[in-house]
Amino acid sequence: MPQRHTKQRSAIEHIFSRIEGPLSPNEVLERAHEEIPNLGIATVYRALNDMVDEETLRRVDLPGQSSRYERADLKHHHHFHCTKCDRVFDLDGCLLKHDLGLPKGFVVKEHDITLTGSCPDCKG
Repeated sequence: MPQRHTKQRSAIEHIFSRIEGPLSPNEVLERAHEEIPNLGIATVYRALNDMVDEETLRRVDLPGQSSRYERADLKHHHHFHCTKCDRVFDLDGCLLKHDLGLPKGFVVKEHDITLTGSCPDCKG
């Protein structure tokens, strides 16, 4: 069931309508503070969880990291995690385009690929 539409929820929805790449709850909070300075992290977590339940957002889980969130309506894609600045970037399309050589009878239902390294801002 959709939650009531508050100005806090509207601010969070607006953030996801204009960003590229998944965001952590703290990154959402930081951006939302521009519009709602007194917004708390508990409200952000509540809104993110509600939006996942409503299937407007999906979780992006990276090894050893807390969940990040992105719009659920995005086409299948992969991510690049900069280990220097900790930002996560969307990569266009699917990197897995060839036969995996799976043993007979194995069926892939889904997959996630995250590349790690340095982004252009961090160079090296």
